[in-house]
Amino acid sequence: MAKQFDETNRGALFGNTRKREGQKDPDLQGKLNIDGIERWISAWFFTYEKDGQKRKAISLSLGDPVEKKEIEKKQTGHFEDMEDDIPF
Repeated sequence: MAKQFDETNRGALFGNTRKREGQKDPDLQGKLNIDGIERWISAWFFTYEKDGQKRKAISLSLGDPVEKKEIEKKQTGHFEDMEDDIPF
């Protein structure tokens, strides 16, 4: 049996394919696992000047925890609570 990869305290950022010109949308987006809780993470590239030199940097923002329902949808292809009968 293959050993399962431990994703605790790890994450990844990916290019934002939905970034709109002129908007403050992040350049990179992804998920970060912190002590077993997955959270959204966003990053923006920017330049600043220090001592007469332009420097590059990345600004990070940690978002809300990824909702359980989104994880269920990703794993099963649908929401678990959508299996109920329609009441009308």
